Amino acid sequence: MSRIDIVIPCAGRGDDLMRLLSSLYAECAASIALHAESITVTDDRYTEALRERVRTAFPSVRYVAGPARGPAVNRNHGASFGDAQWVLFLDDDCYLISDLLQAYTRRIEAAPQAEVFEGAIHAVGDRPNGNHHAPLNTTGGYLWSCNLLIQRRVFDAVGRFDEEFPFACLEDCDLMDRLKARHAVIVFADDAVVYHPWRSISEREVSRAIISHAIYGQKHPEFVAGWNVMHLLRALRGRARLYRLGRFSSIPWTQYRTVGFDFIAPVVVYAVMRVAPLRRALFDRYRNRPA
Repeated sequence: MSRIDIVIPCAGRGDDLMRLLSSLYAECAASIALHAESITVTDDRYTEALRERVRTAFPSVRYVAGPARGPAVNRNHGASFGDAQWVLFLDDDCYLISDLLQAYTRRIEAAPQAEVFEGAIHAVGDRPNGNHHAPLNTTGGYLWSCNLLIQRRVFDAVGRFDEEFPFACLEDCDLMDRLKARHAVIVFADDAVVYHPWRSISEREVSRAIISHAIYGQKHPEFVAGWNVMHLLRALRGRARLYRLGRFSSIPWTQYRTVGFDFIAPVVVYAVMRVAPLRRALFDRYRNRPA
């Protein structure tokens, strides 16, 4: 029988976390009893008040303080509390409407050679406007960490999440690169579904994405070598299309500065990819150092 440690990194989003846990226990009650070795919430903004909410509603859930060094470190921290054969990573702002554990255990039985299962991620409703995004995955090939099941031995063998990434951007792509380099068997599980709400893009989030590209580029020279002006043009066209399809006129005027910043971001990323001193400066300034 497959045993699974569930790891949920959190950053103070108490209501989101409670929604996820409520959906997990509502949809997967029998599967939790059969297959869940542990459920660990590791919160980078730990509070006693949220600990008490979790303890009261879900006494079997382990709620611990995170290292407060970003989601990559936080996920690794959560995984360190268990020793089950499989580790399931879920993000606190997702939720379930079906039995996720049952879907994964069926997949494990059907594909015993698989070492990693990439779960599906669906958005909640229609995109409100072009200023909103969600980490959608309905076809596979992304390995987003908000719905990811991986064998612990494989996770350990590739070095876990790279803790030099301080923000929630590209740290899961880096993990996928190392899994592919190891020729890990990755299977897309379209029936293992979580739902992710649309969220409005912030200037801070865009800035962090730029920094994450600098860190990723510094760690992956082959990625930088293949970067050219076509990447910039595709990114600009893609943003224009999203805003056009997402009803630009419905964006509040207070968000227009963020929209402008979002359009400038591909140009900045292009500069980061092409100008090595700038890339190194951002890498040295923002990457996590060993604790």
